[in-house]
Amino acid sequence: MRLKGKVALVTGGTRGIGLAIATAFREAGASVVVAGRSARGPEAVRGDVARDAEKIVAGAFRKHGRLDVLVNVAGVSAPEAWTDDLDAVTPELWDRVMGTDLLGTFRVARAAARVMKRGKILTVSSIPALTGEREGIVYSIAKAGVLGMTKSLAMLLAPRIQVNAMAFGSIETGWVEWLPPGARKAYTEAIPLGRFGKPEEAAQLALFLAGNDWVTGQTYVLDGGESRI
Repeated sequence: MRLKGKVALVTGGTRGIGLAIATAFREAGASVVVAGRSARGPEAVRGDVARDAEKIVAGAFRKHGRLDVLVNVAGVSAPEAWTDDLDAVTPELWDRVMGTDLLGTFRVARAAARVMKRGKILTVSSIPALTGEREGIVYSIAKAGVLGMTKSLAMLLAPRIQVNAMAFGSIETGWVEWLPPGARKAYTEAIPLGRFGKPEEAAQLALFLAGNDWVTGQTYVLDGGESRI
């Protein structure tokens, strides 16, 4: 019950990694509000992080009168964003990914910082931000921006708020369904531990960062050894 009495907001908390983090936080004693474009229920706030950040944070704050932890998971998950054809990177695709993964993360973090007395902000990045990626260049750029943002926010908000990033490798969520068998085999073979990560394992890292009081401005890599950084 390491988060007993805490209130957490998890964007993108209705599926995949976000859902696993929300579940783990509840099991650790936190009151958890999830946000998403299709979020439903008494402990949910519906909205788009790029356009509705202030509304999302205000909605979470009203439910419990405080906010202690923000986990920014919301991001674009779309097969068209993964291409090695530079000409396929349209302005619309660029704006969609940057708007959600980068601008949305910033806007929700800024809104959360306004209402937090003390707390933790966690951002979600990915190992392509550290290593580059032949496919998914827009995703790589957006997630690299999240890492720079995390370090800057950690400096701006210390000591009141700690800000850290989680850079995930190949976690087995919906995107794996796009992969043909050969590609899935190649991904697995590139991971020294020989398998995709589980959303629940990503949640364990989030739990650590949400409960630790002497870490900020850091990027924690969880990738089964794939990047070896």
